[in-house]
Amino acid sequence: MNKLSSENLNLLPNPNELQKICKSISALEAIICPEWEYRYYSYQKGWSETEEFCEMRNGQGDQMLMVFSKNGTCINGFAHESEMNGWKNIPIEEKKSFVEKIFSSKKETKTELTQIIPKGVVENLPKVFNDFIYGEPVKSIGTTFCIWQTESDNNWKIGEINLPKDDYKDGSNDLLQLLDGKPLTYKNWAEEYYEENFEEHELNLELVEKIYNGIIITKELVLELNPELDDFEQLQSDLNEIGYEHKI
Repeated sequence: MNKLSSENLNLLPNPNELQKICKSISALEAIICPEWEYRYYSYQKGWSETEEFCEMRNGQGDQMLMVFSKNGTCINGFAHESEMNGWKNIPIEEKKSFVEKIFSSKKETKTELTQIIPKGVVENLPKVFNDFIYGEPVKSIGTTFCIWQTESDNNWKIGEINLPKDDYKDGSNDLLQLLDGKPLTYKNWAEEYYEENFEEHELNLELVEKIYNGIIITKELVLELNPELDDFEQLQSDLNEIGYEHKI
């Protein structure tokens, strides 16, 4: 069965739907996992004056960053175990004078950790996304896959890439897994990822569906999802940052 990946972009929802899904997942994460640093997904409605931003991180070195703007949507993924991980220690030549070269003792060659993005991944990237892909924080994280859709495109696009022959490829199959728009996908994943939270009860699929559908989040709904949550002031702040409507 085909899974969502850079090879199966027809399974990725359109940009507007994707943005809603990211907000819904981030709202669920804020409720299930009050500690921001342990969340898998987070969303910033006010990332800049013209852009909104979503981040996925698994705490093991993999990250996915998404930018939403009037110019379109761009997804940058970095899977550290992929063969397309282009971070290398590149030898750097020190500038020395003639005298220094003669009298200085030989030392180990100095290297600098540098990212070489695999051929084809970003060569055809529209210029409107250059600041995102070549700027921070993407620049320091890395890129194993890049997906985009400008405001004038009808479909998601990637570059012309020769993917590794192994099953993991560019890591997109793994990193994109929650973006299929199916509440059941999130429920099954969350119960495994946050297993300690669901040792005594299941994650209520009906409530997940409601949040995916954009229901206004209330205190009662929150306590049904996470009876242990008590810092509603922090949750209110988190939901405001996400841009998810609530009455808390």
